[in-house]
Amino acid sequence: MEIEGVLFLAAGYGTRIEPLSLLRPKALLPFGNSTVLAELARLIYALCPRRVRINASRCPEVLLNELISVWPIEMCSVYFEERPLGVCATLARHATAMTEGTWMIVNTDMIIEGFDAVKMMKFHKETESSWTVLTGCFPSEGSYSPLLMDENRCFGTGRGDPVHYWGISLVEPVIPLLSRRCQSSGLFCELAPAAHDNGYKLFSCNMEGNWLDMGRIAIARENILSGGSFIHPNACVSSDVVLEGNWNIGPGCILAGGTVLRNSVMLEGSTLEKGCIDETILPWFCSSLDGSIV
Repeated sequence: MEIEGVLFLAAGYGTRIEPLSLLRPKALLPFGNSTVLAELARLIYALCPRRVRINASRCPEVLLNELISVWPIEMCSVYFEERPLGVCATLARHATAMTEGTWMIVNTDMIIEGFDAVKMMKFHKETESSWTVLTGCFPSEGSYSPLLMDENRCFGTGRGDPVHYWGISLVEPVIPLLSRRCQSSGLFCELAPAAHDNGYKLFSCNMEGNWLDMGRIAIARENILSGGSFIHPNACVSSDVVLEGNWNIGPGCILAGGTVLRNSVMLEGSTLEKGCIDETILPWFCSSLDGSIV
């Protein structure tokens, strides 16, 4: 099953996960032996998109490299935003490139374990939807604004039962074109009601699975480590380092002799000189001495 394209959203400010987002966007956080962005790309690979686009406000080349680890470089392009525009404004900017076929819009601050992209696409086509959102159970931790879904599984009507938006949408060209016309600032508080008022079909595709929020500092470590323990081949780990629980050690990381890493994440270029890191994310290119970040 094919779609016209995928638009990854990677230009947010990342305030919920500062200070980690000061050097790299959330999409580049690790998950297993990969990154959040590359893992999302693999999850939707079966849809065989003809084009892949990503917006970025920092590290555009690194983000592009993640995409071309999954798709040929000639399929991929980066749209640079000097400052994040928000989802609706980004859709409006890309409207002229999305005038044909179905597009998938993907947030890059989460992982969805068990996501079936082909199933969502079939639902979108069978319902003749103009805009289909992926929804599921609310996560056990954190407070999230609900999306209302009525008895017909429609959203944008302002009524119904609360469901959790899982950060993935399928849209037909009328939706980004509408975003360009109405200059909406909110995806569900403004654009969705406007689409409903224009007579477009808006459906919720509910799925079973596990939605992992990578955008909140309080739960990012646990969700990253749910992808399994991993040591990058380019990391330098002394033979007498003690690794306990789960861990993720990124490229260029250094763990000196006698150090202890317990249930923690070391992002690319970080160093543990001595002592112990316990239940921590060591930021990109930072050093830790006796558990303190310097």
